[in-house]
Formats: sequence, C-alpha cells, structure tokens
Amino acid sequence: MQKNLIPSIVLFGLLKSLFVFAGDPFFANSEIQALAPKAFALQKESSVFVQEIEKNTLAERENLVKAIQSEPDLKSALANWQELTIEEQIPYLRRVFDIEVKVLGISPPELIIKSGIINGPAYFDFDPAKPGTGKVLLNPDALKKEENKNASLSLLIHETRHSAQFQMAFPANPSSPFSMGYEAAFIAQKSLKGKLSFCDFLTLLNEYEAFQFGNYVVGRLTNWKVDMIDMGTFASQYDGNGKLKIDLAKLIKEIGQDKLFNTFNEIEKIQKDLLEKP
Repeated sequence: MQKNLIPSIVLFGLLKSLFVFAGDPFFANSEIQALAPKAFALQKESSVFVQEIEKNTLAERENLVKAIQSEPDLKSALANWQELTIEEQIPYLRRVFDIEVKVLGISPPELIIKSGIINGPAYFDFDPAKPGTGKVLLNPDALKKEENKNASLSLLIHETRHSAQFQMAFPANPSSPFSMGYEAAFIAQKSLKGKLSFCDFLTLLNEYEAFQFGNYVVGRLTNWKVDMIDMGTFASQYDGNGKLKIDLAKLIKEIGQDKLFNTFNEIEKIQKDLLEKP
C-alpha cells in the first residue's frame, strides 16, 4: 500500500457529503453503537480514551519492542519470519508471549496453540461474569492460510494485549477512562454479538486499542514495511511512515466530535475497496 494512502481532509473532499451507513455489514452503524456508546471509539463518550490512549500506552509498546529486540536469536527469527513455517514460528511465539506478559506486568493468561481449537486464526476467550486473565487461543491450521505470515506475530501480541485490557477492566476503576472503556467494550462485545458490522466490531475500544498495539509493535519491528490490511480498521493501522492511517484523536481536534462518525465511514470506503479486490 502506498505510504500516503489517506490524503488531507480538504483534498479528499470528505466534508462535502456525510452519510450514515445504517445496517451496513462493513461500515459503522450509529444505531448499533448508540446501544453502548461508552464502548466505541467513534462516540463522544469515548473521546478522552481516544485522545489519551497513545500517550497512555506508547511506553509499553516501545518497551515490548526493545525487549524483543534484546534477544539476538528472537530478533534474527523475526527478521526471517516470512521464511518460517508456522511450526517453526510457534516456539518464538511462546517467547514473545512470555516477554509481553512480563513487560505489561500482568498475570499470565493461559496460552493455547492448537489446531482446530477455534474456527479462525486467533481469539481471546473471556467472560465478563468471571473476571480473570482470560485465555489466548491460536489455531496453527488457520494461521497457515494467512497470506502474510506476520499475522501470527501480530495476532499473538493482539490477543495477549486483550488479557491486559481485561485485567484492567474487571474490576473497573471509575477514575480511569481506560478501565471504564475496556469494561464497556468487553460487555458490549458479548451483548451485541451478531449485530456488529466490521467497523463496529473493530471500533470497540478493546479491539481498536489491541489492533493499534499489535500493529505498532510489528510495524516497529519491521521498520514499518509490513501492511496487513485486515488487521483492524484504518484507525488502528499505520502507514509506511509509522503514522495512523486514520488518526481519530487528530480528527476530533480538526473537525469536531460531531463529524467524526460520518467522516470515519467516508474514509473507510478506501479500506472496503481494498479488501474487496480479488
């Protein structure tokens, strides 16, 4: 993908027409998000979360990158990641998991890497009614089918990040917008299951931040040369210069919260077109 995929708002003409994509399976749906406004990155109730999250997590991201790079054999393996089979990747994935748990300072969730354990490539298994660490699940058979082999690394980091969020959310800390946001997002993920579009699901605060976290770390480790178009929305993906493709915090300051939702959907037309290309 080109480094400067998202042009400026003025050049792109985003504000000429604003649409609501009600009921659409790809775009964010205002009716659905109104059911749990504290759970989604596009809602005004989450404005503080969105504007402060990078500042809040940047040190953790950088510390994880440094910790991974500090181990020569792991650093070497990651440099040749595309050449490794999933079976060869698994021992290194377990190492990255251990490092991430240590860097984040969390209780380690159970890590299960087993073919057929889930339908997709990766999942964070959790139950808001039973707070704890949750479980990180990876399916090697599904990961083999991923076009970009860095997906295994990104998803391992992503799902482990969910455990950190979950431990922060339950019990929730009313004085922390991050704790409260994650609590709302995890609950909404369960209660709105089957109702969420692509962009609805991926702008849940837990997904929005976990994809940012994983994509940032993989981006830094690869000098921003890896672009996985399906790993979150553009609000969680970085371009070749290490900049968010859609910077929600910046958009809020430039156009205001009221126009954020529809402007986001307008820009997301680009991602939709790219994902639908044969």
